[in-house]
Amino acid sequence: MDMKVHLLALALVVSLLASHATAQNAPAALRGKSVIASWTEVRLQRLGGIGEFTERSVAHTFNAYISTEGRVFAKRTVYSSGSGRRHGSGSRSSVGENSGGKQQAQIRGQSLIITESFISGGARMAKIDFDRGFSSCTANVILGRENAQGIAHGRSLINGQALEIKSAKVTTTSCSVRSGNVFGQ
Repeated sequence: MDMKVHLLALALVVSLLASHATAQNAPAALRGKSVIASWTEVRLQRLGGIGEFTERSVAHTFNAYISTEGRVFAKRTVYSSGSGRRHGSGSRSSVGENSGGKQQAQIRGQSLIITESFISGGARMAKIDFDRGFSSCTANVILGRENAQGIAHGRSLINGQALEIKSAKVTTTSCSVRSGNVFGQ
């Protein structure tokens, strides 16, 4: 699917989600459970707007706990590595869909949807679909840009530098559900 279609689909999902303002809508079968997802983004990127774009693999983990009241506590962590480069990590947390930050997490039917807007030019959407009993899940992640030649501008969670993403491909997704709070008691 081309990047314009991805961005249009992402914009549609974000606008639909914005029209639903209730935070505690988690099904009873999902309350008191944690969701653990991971994926890798292979990105053509550069830091600080300097130099050539280089390919980097950035691993992501996403942990969420759905409270007994139906609120979603979420944390996405990124890990960067590469040959001859520093390894690092950084994270972003949110509570529910009205957390006021760039990351929003909300439950819609059989799905947990996490959206995050870049400073300009793009967005990320992770959609976690649950089975009928909310005991297993699959993850699908899309990074969209405004247009195929556009560059998404953001900030690195690892070091805070300006981040430019020219292209991205998501690989190696996984997802699981377990009882209890992934963040501890």
